[in-house]
Amino acid sequence: MKNLYCILLAALFALPACTKTDIIPFTPETGNQLLEYKIVNVQGSPIYGAISQPDSSITVYLPFYLQLITLEPEIKVSEGATVTPASGTMIEDLPELFHKGREIKYNVKGKDGKVKTYTLHIQVQQPDLTLEEVSTDPANPNTYSINMDLDFDSFSFGLNGAGFAPDLDLIRVMLVDEQNKEYGPLNISTFNTTDLTRLDFTVIRYKEQSDPILAMLPADGLYRIRVYSYAKMATTKNPIRIHLLNKK
Repeated sequence: MKNLYCILLAALFALPACTKTDIIPFTPETGNQLLEYKIVNVQGSPIYGAISQPDSSITVYLPFYLQLITLEPEIKVSEGATVTPASGTMIEDLPELFHKGREIKYNVKGKDGKVKTYTLHIQVQQPDLTLEEVSTDPANPNTYSINMDLDFDSFSFGLNGAGFAPDLDLIRVMLVDEQNKEYGPLNISTFNTTDLTRLDFTVIRYKEQSDPILAMLPADGLYRIRVYSYAKMATTKNPIRIHLLNKK
């Protein structure tokens, strides 16, 4: 009997302790819900978006290696509901969307006329973009000059960094003045396309074939360099000086 009591006591202490369980409230499906969102203009399996009904949001995670410029979504909604923009409506110019923060929303209208609005969030799994300073001393910025009275003149400089997209069409480089106004884009040299750690630029003055940025810039100014690389953006901290001699 004593042995039986010991066994029962040991079994009692071996039972797991009670733990607190978080209960997620059940959200009943309404007639105006977005139920499935997937990107289909990719090779292989589509990319499914994560839908949050409480937040009315859709989050799509894009692998950087795809470097998609447009997205073709297929959308499934509640039975009898309609969605605007419609399923299959292309999302154009992704780099512009990333750089300017254009919002994309979907309105799902149920049979009862009630509308629920979802916001699309696109997250690109892209390495960070980092830039090395062209001017190492902010008090003495590197100066680049062009004589606007000459038929031909030019200046060149390079920018080292990491995280540049391998496709130059996905990179846009701007000059940013002290009021944060952008000028550009700068023409990126196509002679060095195998080194993904450096961008080279040449600005040319040659009569009517001069680089358009020369008409945008004032005669003298300090500019930081801003790089947009697909979904990422970075700006140098130290400025460079550009001096356009004899500009009228």
